[in-house]
Amino acid sequence: MDLNKRNLILSLMLIFTPLSVYSADLNIATIDPQTALLSTEVAIQAIEEMQNSKEWTEVAEELQAKNTEAREIQERNQKEGPTMSEEDKQTAGKRFQSLVQDIEFLRKKLSDMQNQLFQLVQQQQAEKYQVIMTELIRAKAITLLLDRAQGSSLMYADESFDLTQEVVDAMNQKEE
Repeated sequence: MDLNKRNLILSLMLIFTPLSVYSADLNIATIDPQTALLSTEVAIQAIEEMQNSKEWTEVAEELQAKNTEAREIQERNQKEGPTMSEEDKQTAGKRFQSLVQDIEFLRKKLSDMQNQLFQLVQQQQAEKYQVIMTELIRAKAITLLLDRAQGSSLMYADESFDLTQEVVDAMNQKEE
């Protein structure tokens, strides 16, 4: 069989053969897993406890004080900069750089504390989350579940497809 005939037959077969993709009844849903896990009552309580802890409070207050001092140095440099001596400018610049480093360190420390808590909550809630997701997927006959988390490749999905709040509610009910 020559190439043209073969291509024609293949093309006709593709046109007249119903593809399972086209005939499949898709039931699509989206979820933001991190939001679902961190919006539960258990997670919210853990986050509040962390933010009220002595360590968190001390670091947050120190961060605030360093931010305030850095802002004051900037304002002083703007107001008095032209009349300041070179020595005063250098001293202020060194202090400002030191504050910037301290601020970055303290922000990272708070972020690390928060991330550790998030990981702990996710580990503690993982089994319950998996059970609820499996139940929802079966109950709603979901054939395609997309991640709608920040940084995912999902560009748009109607809110009516989102299961996140439904999962949060189910997880809160299982906690009671």
